[in-house]
Amino acid sequence: MKIIYISFLFIIFLCAQSQNATLTIYKDGTALVKQPVGWTTKPGYNYITWNKLPNGIDRDTPFLNLSGADIVSQRFNDDVFSGAEYFNGLRGKQIQVKPRDGKLIKGTLLEITKESITLSRQSAGIISFNRSEIQSLGTKSQKENPTFNPYLSWKLKSKGNSDVSGELVYKSSNFLWTTVYRLKMLNEEKGELIAEAVISNSSNMDFENVSLQLVEGNLNKINTRRPKPDSVNRPLKMSMQNDAMQNMDKNELGDYHIYSLNDKHNLGAKESITVRMYGPLEVGYNKKYVFENSERRQKEEPLEVQLTMQNTESNGLGISLPGGKVEIYSSTGSTGLEYIGADRMGQVPKGRSTTLISGRAFDVVGNRKVLNYDRQRKSEEAVIEIKVTNARNEEVEILLVEHINGDWIIKDPSLNYQKKDASTIHFVFKVQASETKSVYYTYRKEWK
Repeated sequence: MKIIYISFLFIIFLCAQSQNATLTIYKDGTALVKQPVGWTTKPGYNYITWNKLPNGIDRDTPFLNLSGADIVSQRFNDDVFSGAEYFNGLRGKQIQVKPRDGKLIKGTLLEITKESITLSRQSAGIISFNRSEIQSLGTKSQKENPTFNPYLSWKLKSKGNSDVSGELVYKSSNFLWTTVYRLKMLNEEKGELIAEAVISNSSNMDFENVSLQLVEGNLNKINTRRPKPDSVNRPLKMSMQNDAMQNMDKNELGDYHIYSLNDKHNLGAKESITVRMYGPLEVGYNKKYVFENSERRQKEEPLEVQLTMQNTESNGLGISLPGGKVEIYSSTGSTGLEYIGADRMGQVPKGRSTTLISGRAFDVVGNRKVLNYDRQRKSEEAVIEIKVTNARNEEVEILLVEHINGDWIIKDPSLNYQKKDASTIHFVFKVQASETKSVYYTYRKEWK
């Protein structure tokens, strides 16, 4: 049987030639790598090796799509040199131990662990060393041709002298992408939104001239818990220019969304790059100051600032927004751009909305008191007073969120309320600049 062995010098040349990989990166820390490959084969059987693999490769996933030759077999070798494994394999053989404070000691290795090393010596019997007390280990044994990276090998069958080409596909960990939004608030109603993708390569391999694709969505995995989807948030109000996705194309990948970067990039080992997804976009939002309480709770605190945005075509957006972190900035003529808070945003489908929390307002304060509480054997009743003080120079919109458990009714409200669910009511109103406004209501609960 005639077998042709292709030399590693040729492989090195091929690696320099086939750097134009495609990385499809998922949010679970993995990526699908599609690496173009090509070789020149001779008639009969050819043995090919490929050692340009990242350290996070999933050994069950590599497969080779090849034109011009038949694939007889594929082998995956991940016998990468490890000092711990090497010395563990020397049990029963002579080694040398150099303590931090002492002379070189020779003996037969009996056991080696993370905590200790045990030797057998003819003159001193069995002796054990604490690993922290050892300066070095040594042996006269030699490791022939140690392997420092996993590699793949194939046995190919070719009908003649030919150039074969194809694609090596495999999954690997140590890759991740996240979305970072930057919202610049220009005033109480309008702002600019920029979306960027942060792409991380934590592997030990450089990718040159790589095509990047980013997948939004949670994939099912064997023998793992089914991932929980990001929370679907409430609505986004944006005007999207025609060239808003100029740096990235978005397509559907089954039930997932895939964003393809239009330009190729160099992504080095242990490196992260940030690329623009879209923007800046002119956005609109509804700003509310929120005070949330329950039953007999009494407190005084600055109100929470919420921004609600609609993701609809009528607002100029109407696209699926990937989940990520939203950094919020305030832009004023006197101080320029200032950081005022951040929040996480789940995936926002078309037609839905999202609500962001930027922090708490210094000049809008709520005070909640229980003016009266009466509890009987089968009922209880409480009179609630909520005061909101607006020390700002402009009108603000207030949302009071009240939680009441059990079988309840509302009596004598000073303002109309909305029943949101079985245990929540909302009061929505506006407070003028430098004004204090009070809301009163009574809740009554009965049971058998």
